[in-house]
Amino acid sequence: MTGTLTKFVPKPCRRPTLPLPQPGILLALVAVSIAATLSSDGAAAEPVAIHVSPETVVQRIPPDFIGFGYETSAVALTNYFSAGNKELIQLYRNLSSDGLIRIGGNVSDHARYEPDGVSAARTEREVTVINRRNLQDLEEFARATGWRVMWGLNFGTGSKEEAAREAHAVSDILGDRLQSLQIGNEVDLRSHYTLKYDDFASYYSNYLACKRAILAVVPEARFSGPDVAGNLEWFRKFSRAEAGHVEFLTHHYYRTGANRPEATIQNLLASDHAWDDKLRELQQISRDAGTPFRINEVNSFYGGGKRGVSDTYASALWCLDYMLVLASHGCDGVNLETDVNQLGWISHYSPIVHEPSGKCTARPEYYALLAFGMAAKGDLLKIDLDKQTINLTAYATRPEDQSIWLVAVNKDGSRDAELKVGLPGVYARAEAFWLKAPGAQSTNEVTLAGTQVAADGRWTPGPPNEVSIRKKRVELIVPHLSALLLHFRQ
Repeated sequence: MTGTLTKFVPKPCRRPTLPLPQPGILLALVAVSIAATLSSDGAAAEPVAIHVSPETVVQRIPPDFIGFGYETSAVALTNYFSAGNKELIQLYRNLSSDGLIRIGGNVSDHARYEPDGVSAARTEREVTVINRRNLQDLEEFARATGWRVMWGLNFGTGSKEEAAREAHAVSDILGDRLQSLQIGNEVDLRSHYTLKYDDFASYYSNYLACKRAILAVVPEARFSGPDVAGNLEWFRKFSRAEAGHVEFLTHHYYRTGANRPEATIQNLLASDHAWDDKLRELQQISRDAGTPFRINEVNSFYGGGKRGVSDTYASALWCLDYMLVLASHGCDGVNLETDVNQLGWISHYSPIVHEPSGKCTARPEYYALLAFGMAAKGDLLKIDLDKQTINLTAYATRPEDQSIWLVAVNKDGSRDAELKVGLPGVYARAEAFWLKAPGAQSTNEVTLAGTQVAADGRWTPGPPNEVSIRKKRVELIVPHLSALLLHFRQ
């Protein structure tokens, strides 16, 4: 990512038409800030009251909401995307059996497909080479996980003929594992493009020429776009021009740059109100076009993240809350950037990293994805939230089994919350799971449900804490810098 920001068959948006969040209405996935007077050692926790309304559905979370994003150079690594990488396959399957892998980034505009060439994983300053074997390995990996692939084509330094040849190979080899193609990365920045265009009109003209070349050799090709870094006007114009012809409208998000002074834990855990406003616009544009939108490149700070912030437990709390914020605004999914970046090193913000041998390890953000996969399924429900100023957010979901999950993320650095949750009387049992670590800067002691990811990639939650329900209400303390996953059963 170089900017400053911040499935399929063509068909209308899969989500039902639901009212947009309005000021003053507290929704199941509305991020809320609350404050207090409390002490972190248990003196006087801040009172927080929540009432869940199971009869009111705010949004729905698609099964493939969770995703990862990679630079194209990751595909050129011979020991990464492979059916033999059992650890990585397990790490994926822990999260979902139906996710989305986005291949692209800056490197996609400096990559070349050579069927019988020697694969080469390079930075954005060089040329990455992808061959047939790389694509076959990716297909086998995707099939083993159950996930599909969004593939970004070279729109920056290649020709439309080369893009068509690459699209044909990707479509032929990935088969039903290919979700869609993208023509270019962060097309609104274009500073690194050989192809010159001055405005949306000239960009779109070149886009259509490339798309026609692809459809000539892959008539069934499916596309997503415009893959912008932050230009909302380009996003809006593309949505109008391509409504009904793309799988997803796509946009990127990073809180700020890794080298900027505001790249701190405090700012990462604070609400991003400007982005919330933009999300409402993205949601409305998506609805007007009848086309889902996805934040298909996202993480804490662009430029590979910041050591001591992006690789800490604080980033896990941010990540869990952020995904729920997106879901509350009708977003159809996220692709968390991970592993090798456009500069050739493994980003600090990566949920999963690999050693030179190919061995993969889960980092703090991965536990946020685990928590989301555990509790954020099915319908998002309306909640009423009564609190003051403690930095806590709350969301409720209802999966197919008709149980209810309440997720409370206490991002406050010092204040605990005294949570009181009211719900319908049909729910007679409650159990609590926790996302925890010794401190905000912890990097290797993060746990979910009392356990960590094993060396082989497996994760098994520990037994939950049973919670008493009295008079249709649950009361418990949510410590500062922790997240609660509260599960209600009938």
